[in-house]
Amino acid sequence: MDKNKTLVRFNVQNIKAAMPDGKGGFEVPFAYGTAIKMALEADSSVKKIYGDGRVIVPLVNDKGKTGTMTTNNVSDEYEIANGRKLRTANGLAEIKQQKNVVHAIYFETCGLDGDGGMPIAKTWLYGVTSSRPSESFDQNTDDINESSFETPLEMRGTPVLNADGSEYKDAKGNTVIAWQMTVTPDDEGYETFGDAVVLPKMPDSGNGGV
Repeated sequence: MDKNKTLVRFNVQNIKAAMPDGKGGFEVPFAYGTAIKMALEADSSVKKIYGDGRVIVPLVNDKGKTGTMTTNNVSDEYEIANGRKLRTANGLAEIKQQKNVVHAIYFETCGLDGDGGMPIAKTWLYGVTSSRPSESFDQNTDDINESSFETPLEMRGTPVLNADGSEYKDAKGNTVIAWQMTVTPDDEGYETFGDAVVLPKMPDSGNGGV
């Protein structure tokens, strides 16, 4: 067994959000707050085409990912940036959302490898849109009842790029869409991966390209 192979993955921490800068890039990421859970689900299906009484081709309809980001509190900065809150002269108002801002979200997960080390994996989610978080407050026991907040997410993804910044095409001429990208300590750029949004790029020797 490879002792450096990650055996299990656990925990979620250090959530950040990066909003668009209006110039085709992203602003500096800001910390969201403490994390409880990041649940991501594939939004895909397979349609089987039949001919001569058998399946002749399965067509994959991969629409991206959906998810739920569960946190200990709601980030006012995040809600304002997504058009769901507004600072007024006398308080913070929740307002009707009239825009859907496509942004990126970052988080980290812990791991355990074969030699007992605990490598941290860093992940960016691309083409993210979100809905207003659900909130609940209760006091039904003599103990403290902490609240959690669930923010629904959708990931539209982003095109994979060539080394020169143009869109990468596969051998059939299709644009390749990445929903997320994860790095571990052995990957180049690991130390600064969460400092700014890192878009997936093919190496200089990558196949295809426009």
